[in-house]
Amino acid sequence: MSVSMQTTRSPWATPRMHQIIMNLCSNAVHAMPQGGVLGIALVRVRFGAPVAFSHGALGNGDFVRLTVKDTGIGIPADVLERIFNPFFTTRRAGEGTGLGLSLVDGIVREYGGGIDVQTAPGEGTRFDVYLPVTDAPPASHEHGRESLPHGDGQVVLLVDDEDTLVTLGEEVLAELGYEPVGFRSSIAAWEALLTEPNRFDVVITDQTMPEPTGLALAARIRTLRPGLPVILYSGFSNTTLERDAREEGVLAVLRKPLRQADIAEALARAFQPASSH
Repeated sequence: MSVSMQTTRSPWATPRMHQIIMNLCSNAVHAMPQGGVLGIALVRVRFGAPVAFSHGALGNGDFVRLTVKDTGIGIPADVLERIFNPFFTTRRAGEGTGLGLSLVDGIVREYGGGIDVQTAPGEGTRFDVYLPVTDAPPASHEHGRESLPHGDGQVVLLVDDEDTLVTLGEEVLAELGYEPVGFRSSIAAWEALLTEPNRFDVVITDQTMPEPTGLALAARIRTLRPGLPVILYSGFSNTTLERDAREEGVLAVLRKPLRQADIAEALARAFQPASSH
């Protein structure tokens, strides 16, 4: 697979931007099972009047346009109108949760941007993400990150069956001062625990995965290392899941999409003295 890239400087080149790129590129790769070309471009554009896109509308002004396009299978019309819905996915079981484009949509909306999608079956897909240009420094964002509780090199076993979320999770954990070790399947994670049961200081796992699920993995861990903290996350969190998680000794249940602050606080709880839990 070949990749072409054209870039320009942007004041919002932040981890949130990385989330957008990673999710769009992950979808593009899945749309080209036989290989193809993935193109990425970043340019500055100006609109002299309001403009409407397939997903959102913008007023006039300066924007940065991120383009991610592929030469894959394209998106049918009946699927296109649902691709930004949370948990909607055309992937087979075990290939992802369907949260990727929903996360992209949420970030773009948060920044006051818009998305345009051009696609045709058999002719590939192009996503154009527009975000407003700003001169405002991200000082408050950085200050908030610095104020979060940080680790001291503890080893975190991270489990998720979606490659993009493992990659992003590892970056977030590293920023928080932990040493992340990511696995794309609960089976591989369990084998790593069996091989080196004392290597890891805490486990963070998705719930909805092919067997074993996150809860089932937590139950196995409890038999192997009863004191190893386990943090579970899910897009379908409810009282039943939280009750079952407590019964398996799970420290915390977090909701998708994960926020860095939630992860930081849950990990801080994991390493507090037992009497203060």
